[in-house]
Amino acid sequence: MQTPFHKEFIATLGSIGRDRARYDRFGDFLELAYCAVAKQTADAPRAELLEARYMNVVRRYPADDIRALPKLLALIQLALIEGGCDFLGGIAAELGALDTEAGQFFTPYEVSRLMAEISMGDAPAVIAERGFVTLDEPACGAGCMVIAAADALTATGHDIGQALYVEAADLSATAFKMAYLQLAARGVPALVRHADSLRPECFEAAWTPDMVGFLACHGEAFARWRSEARPAEPALRAGQQLLLL
Repeated sequence: MQTPFHKEFIATLGSIGRDRARYDRFGDFLELAYCAVAKQTADAPRAELLEARYMNVVRRYPADDIRALPKLLALIQLALIEGGCDFLGGIAAELGALDTEAGQFFTPYEVSRLMAEISMGDAPAVIAERGFVTLDEPACGAGCMVIAAADALTATGHDIGQALYVEAADLSATAFKMAYLQLAARGVPALVRHADSLRPECFEAAWTPDMVGFLACHGEAFARWRSEARPAEPALRAGQQLLLL
């Protein structure tokens, strides 16, 4: 399902970096956008690394092209503020950015929403008892299933910024960045990882900006839940520490 912002995103992306393939432009945009948003919850050393990565991509484009970044980010925000779609997943499919040989076939939003309605049925009771419900998505793709779960929870009258915490991961670096940007745009408190969930092995991770408000509301309860749910998990690697922790 396409939103009214789909064509405008494609057209804006097509207006920049005309000497580069659309797939490469999309990948560069994801890197720029991810670095810009992830810096908001990074500690100082991590923020410096993200800034260096950002500038490494900026150097490939004229200044006028880089000025299109805020518009592209705004289109993601407008498309996802109320959920209802897998915006970047649809963009990636149109641009041929999915690795079909690696099994990247994203689930349609409508299917994800149906699955979410079934799996999130007990969420209100959990929220009433603990204050928030948790979701673990070890192969998140662009984050469609998480968006659908957030939408299902919103439909029950809950504020996802306070009632939902998500841990999501994907082995694809492209999917990781899409998921991070989409969950950030949807307002989902989450830790998103570029990781192989089967080993497990984590290459990179970032907190979404809404974790700040979530921790302000549930700091002690969240720390208690995490120690109980992940008793054998090693300490978060450098760069995974949330600025406020």
